[in-house]
Amino acid sequence: MRRSVVLPLLTLAHFCVDGVCGAALAAYAFSEPYLEPIVYYFGLYNLIAFGGQWCAGWFFDRRPRMILPALLVAAVFLAVGLVSSLPVWLWVCCLGVGNCVFHAAAGGFVLKRYDSLGPPGIFVSSGAVGLGLGLGGFCPAWIFYVLYIAAAFLAYRNGREIPEMDFCEQEQRVGETFPAALWGCGLALLFCVVLRGFGGGGMADAPALLFPCVFALGKAAGGVLCDHIGYRRTILAIFLLGFFALQGEGLTFALLLAFAFNLTMPLTLRLLHRCAPARPGLTFGLAAGCLLPGAFYPGAIYVPSAAMIVLQFLCLYFAGRVLCLDEKEAA
Repeated sequence: MRRSVVLPLLTLAHFCVDGVCGAALAAYAFSEPYLEPIVYYFGLYNLIAFGGQWCAGWFFDRRPRMILPALLVAAVFLAVGLVSSLPVWLWVCCLGVGNCVFHAAAGGFVLKRYDSLGPPGIFVSSGAVGLGLGLGGFCPAWIFYVLYIAAAFLAYRNGREIPEMDFCEQEQRVGETFPAALWGCGLALLFCVVLRGFGGGGMADAPALLFPCVFALGKAAGGVLCDHIGYRRTILAIFLLGFFALQGEGLTFALLLAFAFNLTMPLTLRLLHRCAPARPGLTFGLAAGCLLPGAFYPGAIYVPSAAMIVLQFLCLYFAGRVLCLDEKEAA
C-alpha cells in the first residue's frame, strides 16, 4: 500500500517544485525591464538545477539515508528562493539548489525502490505541467509551495518503509564480462537524452499548456506502455509513430511528434539505471544534465526530425540488446 501511495506523492511534489521555480522566475521576468538579466538568471538557474543533479545524485548514492530527508531540505532552499527581497542571484541560486536536491533525491528513490519502467515515467511527467503553469503565471508560487510541503512530508513518512528492489544479476554479469559494451550502452542512452533536449519542440502559437501536457502524457505513457507490451514493441511503436507524425503539418502532427519523443524518457532513465544499478541518483542526474545543451544552445545543432527518430531507435535498440531486455523480461 505504501509503495502505491508514495509514487503519486512524489509525482505531485515534482509538479509543485517545478511550479514554484517557474512561478518565481516568471514573477521576476515580468518585473525586469531588460532582457539580458533575464537570460542570465534563467541560465544560472538551469545550470544549477539540471547541471548539478549528477553531483547531488552521486552524494545521495553514497548517503542513501539522506534521500528522504533531502525532500524536506529542498523545501528550505525553495523557501529562501521565494524571498524576493534578497539579491536576485541569491534567491535564483536557492531555487536552483532546491530543484536540484529534490530531483536527484526523488529520482534516485524512484529508480531504486521501483523495478518496472512505468514509475520513472509517471514521476517525471508532472514537472512539465507544473513548469508551464508557473511560467505562465497561472498560479502563485506560494500555492505550489504549500502543496509541496504536504506532499514531501507524506512521502517522507511513507517512503521509509518501502524496501529497495534487488539488483538484476543480468546487468552485473554484463558489466563484469563486457564492460565496454555497458559503457557504450550508457553513452548511447545519454546521447538519446541530448537529442531529446534539442528536439523538445513546441509551437509559438499553440495554447500555453498544450505542449507541456503532451510532454507529460508522453513521459507517463512510455513506461506504462513498455510494462504492458514489452520493450521491443514499445521502441518500434515509438519509431512508427514518429514517422507517422512527419507525414503531415500543423498542430496535430507537431503534438504527435512531441508525444513520440517523450515516450522515450522513462526508457532511457530505467536503462541508464540498469547500466549502473548501484548508482540511481548519479544516472538520473546525468540524464538531467544532458538536457542542458539543448537549453543553452537551441540552434547550435540542427538534426532533421527523421534522423533523430532513427538515431533514437538505434540507440534504444542497442541498449536493449546489451542489457538483454527482451519481450519476456520487460513485459
